Amino acid sequence: MDPLAPVVSTVPPRGDATLLDLLSSQERAIYDALLARPGRVVSRFELAKAAGIADLSPRRVDSLLVGIRRVLGPGRIRGVRRRGWILVLGGV
Repeated sequence: MDPLAPVVSTVPPRGDATLLDLLSSQERAIYDALLARPGRVVSRFELAKAAGIADLSPRRVDSLLVGIRRVLGPGRIRGVRRRGWILVLGGV
């Protein structure tokens, strides 16, 4: 296994749970902020504000996005240099 390969969760959901249930509350808030703006770039500040972490390090958003990508797969969130992120809906 390549140690530099992205980690994707292989934990199957239990019962009525979905993959989104594997996200922490802050990860879910960031995911919801991206989902509410389909096809639009969402800035780090907007995501931090939506997750209630605007007073923490701006890089906290980056670490939460890593967790979301681990659960949903690396192709679901696309970074736009110096602007923010877009949630990719449908095919990658």
